[in-house]
Amino acid sequence: QFFWIWLVYGSTYAAANTCQTICDEKEKDVAIPKLLSTFTVNTTTCIAKDQAFAKLFGTKAAGAVPMQSYAIWLTRDILSMGVFFTLPPIAGKRIAEVTGDERNGYYVAQFFCPLVFQTFLTPIHLLGYDVYNHPNNTIAQRIQFLGKDYWKNVGMRCVRQAPPWSIGTIGNSELRRYFTNKFVS
Repeated sequence: QFFWIWLVYGSTYAAANTCQTICDEKEKDVAIPKLLSTFTVNTTTCIAKDQAFAKLFGTKAAGAVPMQSYAIWLTRDILSMGVFFTLPPIAGKRIAEVTGDERNGYYVAQFFCPLVFQTFLTPIHLLGYDVYNHPNNTIAQRIQFLGKDYWKNVGMRCVRQAPPWSIGTIGNSELRRYFTNKFVS
């Protein structure tokens, strides 16, 4: 389990940092390249992790993961990378218009965007597992499943998402800024 988590987060941050460095060097806007690079890397590793976890922790004997689950997780991942890496710098600039401090505006946006958006990312995430575990469920059964412990699930996803995507991304930005200033300047 630990391997999968480190693979997802480590490779995603490596993609984000590499993309940021290249775009900074070429003086290009980083928003779309970072979205695409983190999406590609995160999706590849996350779907491999989800496939392994579905088989490890599923409620049925391990079997093939349906394409519908992959499609749902793909949707979750593109939305997530947009919320985790692309939206906070944009929202941070808007917050800075109110607070007068762009860095603090970014911190607020980076901390809260991944958490607030769990209200709709969590059901997408769980839907992929429901399709795997209960492939014959009706739409009504899926809605009932997603609504059953909605706030508990969102709360737990927020707890799980805060370290890597709220706190971790801020820490990554600060470490990147520190090392860039130390070694490039």
